[in-house]
Amino acid sequence: MVVLAGVSRVPAAQADPVPTPVRYTGGAYVAMGDSRASGGFFTPTPDYFLGCKRSAINYPSIVALLTLPRHFIDTSCAGAQAPNLYRTGQHTNFGYKPPQIRMVPRDAQVVTVSIGGNDMRWGALVGQCTTAPFTDRFCRHRLNGEAAWRIARMENRVTPALRAIRAKAPRAQIIVVGIGGFMGNHGCWPMVPISDPDVRWMNRVFNRAGDALRRATAKVDGTFVDANRLSAGHDPCNLINPWYESALSRTIAYPYHINQSGAVAIAAMVNGAIRR
Repeated sequence: MVVLAGVSRVPAAQADPVPTPVRYTGGAYVAMGDSRASGGFFTPTPDYFLGCKRSAINYPSIVALLTLPRHFIDTSCAGAQAPNLYRTGQHTNFGYKPPQIRMVPRDAQVVTVSIGGNDMRWGALVGQCTTAPFTDRFCRHRLNGEAAWRIARMENRVTPALRAIRAKAPRAQIIVVGIGGFMGNHGCWPMVPISDPDVRWMNRVFNRAGDALRRATAKVDGTFVDANRLSAGHDPCNLINPWYESALSRTIAYPYHINQSGAVAIAAMVNGAIRR
């Protein structure tokens, strides 16, 4: 069972008013974002092979099954950064993809957004923490400053993207799904080849990143789903029910990305966040 304590609607400040989002009545649902939305795990469909690694059973597709919108549009694309949502196209290994916002109808009722990880480039942090068994890279002491500027960069890039989405779909419920979830309380070599203290530090980094995304969401009267906190206990070291793949993953999903169980869990979080 998914506990929704980490889901919060964050109203915009009075100095930056936006139209009140409508309640969901089965109108258009648009999914936007990067590989957390597209899925990244293999399904033999054209959308997977056409450059965006868009899986047939990614979390937006499951949300669509739960909500039965009259019109479902999935614009998500692996590798997307915040500017690719609204300002610049994205170059993939199967050609150019226009800004995702072009597919957003003005009357959209729900827009889900998973973005920020590639703007933050969290993999550059994780890569500096990887180590051999029973050793420690001390990232928690070395990389605090770097983590802070990466989070600030992400927030500064995501904020205008969300504002552009709000301008395009003024009455939509914008639901932003946070990043993280794949770092728990300890490492487990070779699946998560990082020392226990550094894993806990990385988890806190993703909490701070989530707080930055929450602030950006507040500026467009959106709803933030805190995937990092809500995923506690389902990191790759959980051998029974992980929601994320390990550093070894090469076929099921990208390393440290949502697997199919995770897609179901995230979809349940999003579905619970939609106001009806």
